Amino acid sequence: MNFSVHTILMCFFVFFARICDVSFMSLRTILLTKGMPKLAAVFGFFEVLIYIVVLGKVIDSLNEPIYLVFYGLGFSTGNFVGSKIESLLAFGDAQMRIVLSCNEDTRNAVDELRNLGFGVTVFRGEGKDGEKAMLLINLKRKRIQEVYNYFKKKNLKAFISTNDITSYAGGYQVPPKNGFISMLKK
Repeated sequence: MNFSVHTILMCFFVFFARICDVSFMSLRTILLTKGMPKLAAVFGFFEVLIYIVVLGKVIDSLNEPIYLVFYGLGFSTGNFVGSKIESLLAFGDAQMRIVLSCNEDTRNAVDELRNLGFGVTVFRGEGKDGEKAMLLINLKRKRIQEVYNYFKKKNLKAFISTNDITSYAGGYQVPPKNGFISMLKK
């Protein structure tokens, strides 16, 4: 097959435009579920503009079936890219439940987590191997990995589960004692 420069450029245009519009679609959907309809509407506007332009180009050029291949490749890549962008942005809130043995290390962990700016509620319960503490933490999704890393670094044996939450009211958040914002307050 002999492709012209125009055909090659159109393939790349279709591919990258589909990545953009499908990524916007992923973000728009997530923004809607996170209660941000105005921002979702902005993404939706650009998503549909790109979609219509690209679809029009492909339909006008059905004699170039290679465009359909790049249309499909752009769609699948856009789903992947959209999910990666969402993971990096980590919109919204989460709730972590951490179950540990009741001991001095757990008490220290609670204090250290609070000093790191996490609101921690402690519940006591009974597990297979004795008394347990369940830590309940509502936090920004961007900070989930920070908690996982804390327990890994401290080598504390814990059962940790995480859920996205759409809303909550009340509660207590300890302001961080270090970091950029606390430096500005000094």
